[in-house]
Amino acid sequence: MIAPIPFLVGAGPLPDARMRAGCLLLASAWGVELSRHRCSENPHQVLGLLPAEEGMVQLSGDPAMFHPDGGSWLEALGAWRQPTILMVSPLPSGEIPGVAPAYVALCAALDVPLIGVLQLGGPWNLSLRRSDGLPWFGLLPDDPSALSAVPNGGGLQQGPSLEEVVVQLRRRLLLSSD
Repeated sequence: MIAPIPFLVGAGPLPDARMRAGCLLLASAWGVELSRHRCSENPHQVLGLLPAEEGMVQLSGDPAMFHPDGGSWLEALGAWRQPTILMVSPLPSGEIPGVAPAYVALCAALDVPLIGVLQLGGPWNLSLRRSDGLPWFGLLPDDPSALSAVPNGGGLQQGPSLEEVVVQLRRRLLLSSD
């Protein structure tokens, strides 16, 4: 069985370089090709032409913005039942901005099959991530070598490994497609 193709979308417009790096890292660890579309493209045309093979789609821009052809990308992802992974970039302080819970709530309101939330870069704070009630899966670091650079007991908290994140996301994706 081929799993549905997950869309990687930002909670608001994220810096393109950070989003691209995180999406490439995730697709590589997942072992699939990454295609890329912009929020300026017509969502229904793009969704109607999705390939049948396994892969991932990075959506650049703000998926909640109204599209000139009507609706938004998030509305279309909900209507087409496309599994979605929300990417969130922390503030320079390491805190998660309010757009993260707002986008999770918007996904729920629009019936978007939200697989989970990934943090793009910054420090990972497990206790804060657990307390905010969002469906976190982990961290995609700015520097992939940082995944193994922090020893256990170091000053920073390590999130799940990239492999663990991929396994959990795949499991959730398969469960959501049943």
